[in-house]
Amino acid sequence: MECERPEIEKQRNDILKLQGEQNVKLRGLEEQMLREISTVKGSILDDDRVVAGMERLMTEGAQVEEQIAKSAEVMAEVERSIGTFEPLSLICKQLFVLLAGMRELDFLYEFTAQSFMSILWTVLKSNTISSSDGGERIPVLKAMLFQEVASRVGRGLKAEDKMVFALLLARIATGQTIIDERHEASSTDEITFLIDQAFGADFPWQGKGLNNLKDVTFKDITSTVPCLVCSAPGHDVSGRVEAMAKSESKELLSIAMGSAEGYKTAETFIATASKRGTWVMLKNCHLCAEWLGDSLVKILQSLNAFAHHDFRIFITSEISPKLPTALLQMSDVIVAESPTGIKASLSRFFSSVSSERFRDNVRNRLYLILGWVHGVIQERLRFMPTGWSEQYEFTEADAIHALDVIDSLVDKACGKRQNLDPEKLPWEAIRATLCKGVFGGRITNDSDQEILDNLVNQVFVPKAFDVDFSLATAEGAPALPEGSSKDELFAWIDSLPSHNPPTWIGLDVSAEIERDKIVAENVVRKCGIVTRALSDD
Repeated sequence: MECERPEIEKQRNDILKLQGEQNVKLRGLEEQMLREISTVKGSILDDDRVVAGMERLMTEGAQVEEQIAKSAEVMAEVERSIGTFEPLSLICKQLFVLLAGMRELDFLYEFTAQSFMSILWTVLKSNTISSSDGGERIPVLKAMLFQEVASRVGRGLKAEDKMVFALLLARIATGQTIIDERHEASSTDEITFLIDQAFGADFPWQGKGLNNLKDVTFKDITSTVPCLVCSAPGHDVSGRVEAMAKSESKELLSIAMGSAEGYKTAETFIATASKRGTWVMLKNCHLCAEWLGDSLVKILQSLNAFAHHDFRIFITSEISPKLPTALLQMSDVIVAESPTGIKASLSRFFSSVSSERFRDNVRNRLYLILGWVHGVIQERLRFMPTGWSEQYEFTEADAIHALDVIDSLVDKACGKRQNLDPEKLPWEAIRATLCKGVFGGRITNDSDQEILDNLVNQVFVPKAFDVDFSLATAEGAPALPEGSSKDELFAWIDSLPSHNPPTWIGLDVSAEIERDKIVAENVVRKCGIVTRALSDD
């Protein structure tokens, strides 16, 4: 009411104040009358002073009661005006309950009353359309509220859960169950269609996150609300923050966390920046989860109103269950899942390889083949259980370790010579180590081991140094570049399509359809989980 009908809110507050004053005055008159009566000696009717006083008090009491009655009538009118916004308050209640229910899906989803009130306040303050009729205002406010909730909450959800949240939002918005566990969703396109049908094609159900980092920084978070960016392992997003700070000419102090020295530096940076109004970024905070809970949360809570209005703090971390709940609750969270596809995997892998490592073209080509194998291994994880029978924990660290293994085997077999003969490379040792140790050490299923063996044995061969050597037997599969200099390798990676067909990773062309159906089924199942949790509550 303070935002929508300030005059009504003022009138309500004035009446509440007046009613309080009148009640106090009425009680005072009653007490005065009792005192007058208690001092009477003999018959009350024989004491003219008391009778006159009682008549005066009764007259004043009647006037006060009349004023109270009139204020009650005005208050009833005010309450009727407030009542026009009750449908919006019901929606707010349903939305907040839904946010609490999302905790059933992932530890990351810690939405507080404070964060919801921030969303609601943004909607009320940003709305410039005015109307004296509250009934006309409800649809406008409702639409804006759903837009803001979707854009802010959606950025803190994983890909599947964005669809889950959007479907449950649609149920609140339409008053109808859009989808339930009895529904057999055939594809994510069907789910997207249902969302678009409920809200329109431009509804921001996927959230406004890293691609809208500027708006998040200047409009959504404050000096006391950190921006916590949680990403998949190996997916470094700190560069996005650094690029934005540079484009906005903002001073950014950044520190990689994980050591005692880093803790002290971080605390100094925060203390300085919070006073000067500059920015701080704490990177790789999954390495110091204990410090986050024991120290950082308390530091941020102590800032309160003392922090400079322009101060901002960014925290980057891998998605980890060790992240303190208190930090998740006080932060505006952006979930940055790594892009899929072999090209994205190759790019992430080579961004972790130091430039000094590209010493000669023979080793460089081995590195590229390794990057391809790692990319295929990672991509097949998306197609569980077709790609791999289990969710093996293959990581970027495995591939980096494989680099060391390859260098060690090559050095042992060929020495430190620069001009290496591809035919004399220790191919058998490389294949055996990758299949049985580096990658194979995580595999527990015989059929999965056979898949890995075939993948490694197919590409780690002397023919890989031939012109137009194909990395897969599928039609249209890429061939290795003719040259193997660092620049040629990176140019070749850039030339790959962002999306690769499943045939490139040894799967049938229908694998994409099957995977999409599995995702759709997961979305429906998760909708059921949240719905049941809300019903239980």
